[in-house]
Amino acid sequence: MKVLTGELEAYWEQGWEGRIEFAFQFEGNKEPFFLENGYRLTIYETNEKILWSGKIQWVKRGFFDNHKLNADIWSYTKQKGVTYAEWLGWFWHKPPLKAKIEIEE
Repeated sequence: MKVLTGELEAYWEQGWEGRIEFAFQFEGNKEPFFLENGYRLTIYETNEKILWSGKIQWVKRGFFDNHKLNADIWSYTKQKGVTYAEWLGWFWHKPPLKAKIEIEE
């Protein structure tokens, strides 16, 4: 099993019209590391307190799913069992939230 520690990142590029992808930034990584179904993700509220932990299971964002962030961002997907607003907020958080990813090889 591969374990990476780093920070959550809402990744976007010009021309995406505000669409973001859910990514992870870790030391030495120079390219976006996009989260995928099956990865085990742990998000920390502080260095010790776990905010959320589980296996990534992308589901389509609902038609009425919105967020209240002061940002013109959106995504096609969200994590199953987590509200769209909460999920986007965790990735848009400043400073970035610390996280750990476990990947079965």
